[in-house]
Amino acid sequence: MEPINLRKLKRPQLIQLAGHFRIKRRHRLRKRELVKRLEKLLPELPERVALALLQRKPTESSSRFAPTTPQDQPPYVDRGAPIPLHYGQDCVTALVRDPNCLHIFWELEGPRRGQIMERHGDVFTDASWVLRLHADGDGTQDIPIVVDGCNWYLSVAEDRSYRVEIGIIARGGRFISIAASTRVRTPRMDVSPDTTSEWMMVDDEFRVKRLGAKGPQVGTFAETLAERFRTPDMGSRFLGGSERVPGSRTPHQRTREKP
Repeated sequence: MEPINLRKLKRPQLIQLAGHFRIKRRHRLRKRELVKRLEKLLPELPERVALALLQRKPTESSSRFAPTTPQDQPPYVDRGAPIPLHYGQDCVTALVRDPNCLHIFWELEGPRRGQIMERHGDVFTDASWVLRLHADGDGTQDIPIVVDGCNWYLSVAEDRSYRVEIGIIARGGRFISIAASTRVRTPRMDVSPDTTSEWMMVDDEFRVKRLGAKGPQVGTFAETLAERFRTPDMGSRFLGGSERVPGSRTPHQRTREKP
């Protein structure tokens, strides 16, 4: 029989041989380290015993080298096509994060840059990118940005209307707009000052107490209201004199149901 060439064996097979010699931390050793240690110990092991160790199949409890079965594989989930990074548009969007902050995000992958270069030349080389904030009654404000970031946060005032443009400031301070957002409004920090709304106060006559296992209990509003509708005065007021709640039994039906 030909001698065993340890260098042609795979690492799992070398780990099996190392297990026979009880080499510590054999699973952490690299292949060349296993070969170096086994070359010294292999002459002590009969050749037929070494071949039997290499041909031995892994036990069921050993999951390290066990072949995967279809039951072990995770189920296939079709998640659809990946979301694209951009949609080939020139747009900027303003969202209200809270009364004092706007979240601005943009995409500049449309034809707008090419149109500007055809009209003004290569103005993007020495230009600076800004967000121009339009506020009601306060004019405009330019905020320098990093255009590759694709989003920015702006500090604003509460209860105001804003609109945002993204563009460049070319030589001479000329602003060239690329895209503009729709107008948004920040909410108030406090409650509404409108005091014209009138809220109904629930009177005690709409609450009926009934005896239960734990003593007097207050009935629900729907049950109480339905009970009030069954009285002649409330029924004639809300139902035009019919004195009958939709879904309730008529006096004729109650008479027929008596034994």
